[in-house]
Order: sequence, then C-alpha cells, then structure tokens
Amino acid sequence: MELSELVVGLSQDPFNPDLNFQVAVEYERLNQTASAVSFYLRCAEYGDGLLVYNSLLKMAKCFENQTGREYSVTNCILQAIAYDDSRPEAYLLLSQFHEKAGNWQESYTFASIGLGWQWNSDELPASVGYPGGYALKFQMAVAAWWIGRKDESVDTLQELSEMELDPMYANAVKFNLERVHALL
Repeated sequence: MELSELVVGLSQDPFNPDLNFQVAVEYERLNQTASAVSFYLRCAEYGDGLLVYNSLLKMAKCFENQTGREYSVTNCILQAIAYDDSRPEAYLLLSQFHEKAGNWQESYTFASIGLGWQWNSDELPASVGYPGGYALKFQMAVAAWWIGRKDESVDTLQELSEMELDPMYANAVKFNLERVHALL
C-alpha cells in the first residue's frame, strides 16, 4: 500500500498500531527517519506484542542513522529488552552498538545473553538486521579477541567459517580469520 493510502487510513483510525507501524516503515524506507520515529513511537504506545518490540528496535535503527543520538539508540534497545527480554534481536543490536564504541566486554556480554534466546524464532514484522544466531556468535568472536579470549575467538571464527552464512558475515569471518592468523 502506498504511503498516501496508509496516511488516509490512519486519519480514519489514528490509534491503530498496525497502521502506525506500516506508515513508519514507509517513512523509514523513504529515509525520513524523524517521521518514521514518530509513527514507531505511536505504535509502541498503542500496540502490543511483537509490534511494540519491533517498533522500539526500529526507532533505535532510525536514531542510529542520526549523529549524536547514542543515548536514544541505547535507550530504545534497552526499552525493547525490558518489554521482552526473551528475544535475541535487541541483544545483537546492543552488542553491535558497544562494538562500534570499543566497549568489548559489553559487546561480548550482550551477544552471550542473546545466544541464550536464539530459540525464539517468531519473525519480526520488519527486519532490524538480525540474520540468525550466527550473528551473535560472530559478535562474541570479535569481542572475545579484544578481551583476552584469543583461543575462544579463533575457535568460534573457525566454527563460523564452516557454516552457511549471509555473504556479509561470511566475508567478515574470512577477513577476521585472516587477520587473526597473521597476528599469531
């Protein structure tokens, strides 16, 4: 459905969480993240279940694309965890956030926690970049290197290299293994 049709539908039913979510997704697709955030927020306020959790993570992704919004990013992710701590996606996003900041122990810890919840496989209404449990393992492998767990890092990267991965992760695993072997 086109954005204009969604907005007309929303004007007739402004508290409908599904419509608010659909409008937010369309605004995000158009790279209008400020508008997207406002509709994700409305969805989080009026919705329930996966829609609320997904909205909070999508808000974090929108804030991540804006500079100087680090607190907003982590706040949205932590709210998603508080809403439903039994899903792996928020832990992956928090691990990635801490990896970018060089907070290796935090990155490792959140990836480790997320691995405990990877069995929860209900798909989210909209992607937040969670390809599967192997992404959490990759986060742990990278962070493990930096916190002094060299053997664990190498073993996990080797294990990942033997799995079928999304091409981006397969390339990252290969790159990291090559770097590690060059340093050993």
